[in-house]
Amino acid sequence: MVFAGELLEQISGWRAFRRVDELLILVPILINLKGNIEMNLSARLSTSANIGALDTTKARRALVMGNLWLLQVQAIAVSAVAAGVSFALGAVGKSKRKVQKMMSRSGFLEFTTVLSCALSAASLSAVILGSFMCALVLLCRHWSLDPDNITSPLAACLGDLLTLSLLAILATFLLPVVSSPLPALLSTAFGLLGLLAFLRTRRNADVRPLLSDGWSALFGAMLISACAGMVLDWFVRDYEGFGMMAIVIGGVPGSVGSVFVSRLSTALHAAAEAAAQGTEGTEDGSSTSSTGAVGFPRINKDMENGERPVVVGFTLLAVSLPVALLYLLFVWAVGWMSLPGVFVVFFVIGFIMTTALSLLVAYWLTHLFWRHQLDPDTYCLPIQSSVVDLLGPAILVVCYELAQACGAEVVAGHRHSQ
Repeated sequence: MVFAGELLEQISGWRAFRRVDELLILVPILINLKGNIEMNLSARLSTSANIGALDTTKARRALVMGNLWLLQVQAIAVSAVAAGVSFALGAVGKSKRKVQKMMSRSGFLEFTTVLSCALSAASLSAVILGSFMCALVLLCRHWSLDPDNITSPLAACLGDLLTLSLLAILATFLLPVVSSPLPALLSTAFGLLGLLAFLRTRRNADVRPLLSDGWSALFGAMLISACAGMVLDWFVRDYEGFGMMAIVIGGVPGSVGSVFVSRLSTALHAAAEAAAQGTEGTEDGSSTSSTGAVGFPRINKDMENGERPVVVGFTLLAVSLPVALLYLLFVWAVGWMSLPGVFVVFFVIGFIMTTALSLLVAYWLTHLFWRHQLDPDTYCLPIQSSVVDLLGPAILVVCYELAQACGAEVVAGHRHSQ
C-alpha cells in the first residue's frame, strides 16, 4: 500500500497520464473493479475452504480452475466498461472546465490506447494475482489458518499495486505507438481471450451460475468509484501528496471492511450449512450457493453471536489505526512528505471516521444481501469497497482544507527537499 500510494503520486505527472487525462480517471475505476472481483474470488474460496468444500482433490481442482477462468471473464469485461466510462467522464469534465490543458487529448486513437491498457493490465493482473490468491487459500487451509483474515486485505493491497504498475508500464509503452494499429490489435486479442474464458467457464458446473451473478453489484460499484475517479482527477494535482494519502485513507478502511464482510459471510454460510445438516435440508425454498453452502436461512441470534460482530468490529478498528500511523511515519521518515501536526490530527480523525463507516456499511450490506437471498461473497464486497473509495478521498479533501484553514501546509518530498 505504501508503494501503491507513492506510485499513484508519481504517475499522475507522467507524460502518458498528462497527455491522456482519461488514464488518470481510469485508475480508481479499474483498481476498484479489479479489486472487487479478486476480493470476491478470495471471499468465495475462503468460505468454500472453511466449510470443507475444498478438501477433496476433484472438488478443489474444479473450483480453482473454474474460478480462475471466471476471473478472466470478469477482468476483461469490467476493464472494457471502465475504459468507456473513464472516457465519458473525461469528456464531461472537460466540457465543464472551459479551459482544457493543451497537452491533454481525447479522440479515437486515445480511446483505443486507454482500452488496450485497461484490458492488458486487468487480464495480466488476473492471471498473476488470481493464481496467487488460490494458492494462498489452499495453504491457509492446509496450515489450519482462517483465510478470511488474510486473503481479502492481500487481494486489495497487492491488486492495487500490481494493476497500477501494469497500467503505468503499458501506458508508457503504448503512448509512442498511439497512432499505430498495435493498441487496436491488443484490444482485439484480449477480447478473444475473454470469449475463450467465457466458454471454458460455461463448461464448469461449479462456477457456471456465477457468469450471470454479481454483475449488478460490480457495475453499481463502478458508478460509485467513477465519482471517486473524478475526485482524484480534480484534487490530485491541487493538494501536495494527495495520491499517497488517498491510498491509505481509502485502502486500509476498505481492507478492514472486506475482512469484516468475509468473516460475517463465512459465519452465515457455516451456520446455514450446520442448520441444513441438522434438519436434513431446509424447507424455506433456499438453494445451494456458489461456495457450496446451503441456502440463505433467516438470520437469528445464534448465527450473529457465533461471529460476535461488535467485538470483531472494534478489534478491526483498533488494529487499523496503528497501520495508518505507521504509514504516516514512514512517508515522513523517508522524506516523501512533510506532515504538519495539525494535518496529522485531522487525518487521524478522518481515518477513524472512514474506518468506522466502512465497518457499519459492511455489517449492514452483508445482512441486507443475505436477507434478500443474495450471496454476500459476490454482492457485498464491490459495493462496500466502492463506497469507502468515495468516502476516503472526500474526507481527505476536508482534512486538507481544515489544515490549510489552520495555516498548515502539506509539502511533498520533491518540493520539501528543494
